[in-house]
Amino acid sequence: MKQKIGLMSVSLTLIIGIIAVMDYSLETAYSQVEPEKEKSLQEQVASSFNYVHKADLNRASVTLLLNGISLIQNDTLLIYDSTPFATKGHVSLNLPCNPEEPNKPMFQVLIGLAPKVFPMYLGYLEQVSNPPRSCLFHGQFGFGDPVTDVALKYTESEEVHFLGPHTITITAHESYIPSQELFKQKQHLAP
Repeated sequence: MKQKIGLMSVSLTLIIGIIAVMDYSLETAYSQVEPEKEKSLQEQVASSFNYVHKADLNRASVTLLLNGISLIQNDTLLIYDSTPFATKGHVSLNLPCNPEEPNKPMFQVLIGLAPKVFPMYLGYLEQVSNPPRSCLFHGQFGFGDPVTDVALKYTESEEVHFLGPHTITITAHESYIPSQELFKQKQHLAP
């Protein structure tokens, strides 16, 4: 009986602690700025017609597991779309190796404003690659022209099969509405 009361007391204490933490985290989730700065920002937004929000500096990462997917030449996988916001970020890829030259990828990462996308430069990470099974590449995007779309394109002639370790990790560091003229009209028009 004493053991049951002790267990109930510990359980009740744990539940109260969880509720207190949830209440605190909900409060702080809505307010990531110091209270006096947040109030000042709210007043500026509410009272000014010329306030323009430039960018959100936040970080979000997604890892895509490719195990079981097969691609043939020129197949493309859309891996990220932030339309209508442009994004700055980083992509890391663990992909099958080129059998002749592991440091030369059999894939292109296409970036830009769809349908106008172009291949980005990928750096080879020899220290953590394991040829011929998996090669790691990485690169930055969005630090020049605005990028809303990121895709993976297979460029070799033979079919490729992704295995367990093959993944793509994409991290967005900043999202913003570009100040380019007619940005929204340009986004999905044919070239």
